[in-house]
Amino acid sequence: MSTIASTARPRTTASLLALTRLLLRSQVTLARLLGIAGLGALSVLLGLFSRGDENPADAAAEVIATYGLGILLPLATLWLGTSVIGDLVDDRLLVYLWLKPLSRWVLPAAAIIATFGVVAPLTALPLAATALVAGSSDVALSAFGAATLGALAYTGLFVAAGIWFRRAVWYGLAFVLLWENALAYAAEGSARFTVSEWARSILETAPGVDVEGGARSALAAFIVLPAVAVAGWLVATWRYGRADVD
Repeated sequence: MSTIASTARPRTTASLLALTRLLLRSQVTLARLLGIAGLGALSVLLGLFSRGDENPADAAAEVIATYGLGILLPLATLWLGTSVIGDLVDDRLLVYLWLKPLSRWVLPAAAIIATFGVVAPLTALPLAATALVAGSSDVALSAFGAATLGALAYTGLFVAAGIWFRRAVWYGLAFVLLWENALAYAAEGSARFTVSEWARSILETAPGVDVEGGARSALAAFIVLPAVAVAGWLVATWRYGRADVD
């Protein structure tokens, strides 16, 4: 029994890595990379303009919180996260992976790894650079951490959406624009149910930084954001295991 289990683990790991590479090759296109890079470059440009503010640290943090964590991060993750499996569903190609003798959790896990591996550096590095060009090096590390954990949480949500809905990018876009950036702040306390507010809480760990919407505990954010990613993976696995694949 132990020999069979020890043999199965390397095979599962190899399958996970192979699927991750397959998804990266098929879904991470040059157009998507350039699009995300362009959004990141705009953040750096806004950081450069913040350099002339009376308080560059606050100005840079506001750019990172409003544009970086509120727009760049969710849109970049949405673009890749919903398509990494969602395109296979829409093109009726998912059946070829579904028929493989693999545990149902492997494909959603590979999709999350592939998406996060691309989105995290393409968003976290420009947001850290935004703080640096603004002359606020103290903000850079917090911006990097906020973007990285925020990307992880959004990845879990959007990969699950890509499996659950056809053309999930439109549902995700409505979620980002209407809920994450508007409706959640219309009622007292509802913003705690947004990824962006928890990410802003991590940004506020920078010395002397106070951004709107970052009132939650940073320590809790280090737990909540990975938990959202895990929940997304579990939902995606459940949905994938019960989907009618044709």
